Amino acid sequence: EWFSVDGHSFLAVANEYGGGSRDIDSMIFQRSGTAFTRFQSVPTHGAADWEWFSINGTSYLAVANWRNSASNRDIDSVLYQWNGTAFTVFQTIPTHGARDWEYFSVDGLSYLAVANL
Repeated sequence: EWFSVDGHSFLAVANEYGGGSRDIDSMIFQRSGTAFTRFQSVPTHGAADWEWFSINGTSYLAVANWRNSASNRDIDSVLYQWNGTAFTVFQTIPTHGARDWEYFSVDGLSYLAVANL
């Protein structure tokens, strides 16, 4: 997921599996000149998707956690908020095998939908 916050460009990468485990960090990279450099590491569980959105000038980043290494799909997905220097946990949301997030607005109201398996 590519997005910009406060004039900085970021790329959030969802890591689903690595080193024999689904309980691995996903990465947020920041564009620096002509390359992306590691900005922040985020604990995830079989991460499948990132969704960036902004409400009233506040930036959020949601990660869809699909399943952990024990194949448990009843795990929380996490909503992060930009605090000016990093993304911090804003809210955990119970999900069941989350695969995708979509943010949208209708008639001035904001919605965040999750696709569960």
